[in-house]
Amino acid sequence: MAAGDVAASPPLTRTLARAARAVTASVEQVVRPEGLTFDQWLVVETLAAEGSLAMAELGERTMITGPTLTRLVDRLVTTALVYREVDPADRRKVLVHLSRRGEALHRAVAPKVAEVEQHLLGGLKRAGAVLEALEGMAER
Repeated sequence: MAAGDVAASPPLTRTLARAARAVTASVEQVVRPEGLTFDQWLVVETLAAEGSLAMAELGERTMITGPTLTRLVDRLVTTALVYREVDPADRRKVLVHLSRRGEALHRAVAPKVAEVEQHLLGGLKRAGAVLEALEGMAER
């Protein structure tokens, strides 16, 4: 892509914000009937993919800030989808685990979310390359 092509493109910030809002709205249509918000789904999905995590690690993976993450995890504990446990290796850390109920919910909802994601990516040529580029931006 030539430098002139970038200048003629829509601004990255606006484009990414619009895309993120479209993805959020589409995923929320799937998770809302299950009693979850988008951010709660991010927590459940992250724990299902990566296993138990300390709150700080969970915040890094989901990009959800401390106080908001605490409220989200509190709500998920209340609904018995996750539980907390003091890390036996470092008693200063609290680990968050997906409960059996949370695992069952994830197994039921994840295919629906994947279908939404595939629909959103369906029109993109080289969707894998786009996702890799976005992941690279997120890692910076």
